[in-house]
Amino acid sequence: MRTGSVALLGAALAICGSARAASGWATHGEVGLVMARGATTTESGDVKLEAAHEIGRWTYSGGLAALYASTNHITTQQDVNGHLQVSLALSKRTFWFGSGRYDRNLFNGFAYQESVASGLGRILVRSHSTKLSAELGAGFRRERPELLTLNSLGGVTSRTREAVEEGAVLHAAMQFSHSFTKSTSLKDELLVESGARNTMTSNNISLHVKMNTVLSLAAGMQLVNNTNPPAGQARHTDSVVTVNLVYDFKDSKISASPTTTDLFSSLDMP
Repeated sequence: MRTGSVALLGAALAICGSARAASGWATHGEVGLVMARGATTTESGDVKLEAAHEIGRWTYSGGLAALYASTNHITTQQDVNGHLQVSLALSKRTFWFGSGRYDRNLFNGFAYQESVASGLGRILVRSHSTKLSAELGAGFRRERPELLTLNSLGGVTSRTREAVEEGAVLHAAMQFSHSFTKSTSLKDELLVESGARNTMTSNNISLHVKMNTVLSLAAGMQLVNNTNPPAGQARHTDSVVTVNLVYDFKDSKISASPTTTDLFSSLDMP
């Protein structure tokens, strides 16, 4: 875990650094690592990398994230997810989007969850300190439940995959950011995918404190809720709390997150 985290951090910083001189780019990297030795051995870490590129009225963004935790060398959490989005400015406040996401969490009862969606977005608030945008659309989701058997430490001893479930979903999302001072800001990203069988809600909120122009510390919480988890899963909601070192570099016009709030404010459009 230690070697993997260092390698991922190096790769993230290398990608961020390579984009530093290019205009129209925004990059965002985070890494966190905790190791404890005593009566029990605990290791946990997370890595996140996001990037966006603006070409005219189009914005292309995507990201990867990984989370790992173990107790006494038994894996108790492992999650890898990715997302891609393309947005087209229709006006200064309205945009079309198309998006896709994939999540592979070894402990939430789904072998995988993947979806694509498209719709319209609107910038609701755009000021010097506060930005708020929302999206509403429709899409298609595939997810494969699996029955997990856990030991006393929370490790998985067996997996039984069930039939794939798929169907249409309603997609709703919100991106919010507020700067309290030049060095302190709050960010919140909400995603809801509602289908006939299950509604998945993901909320990521984080507080960022800048140390210099590119480095900051972030304390965050992620909540993921499935209204109808697979059979045998007692928990509807998974939560993760992180404290990470953050590397940011951005063109002043755009953001590395899926929101297009920063970009559209610079376009000469009605």
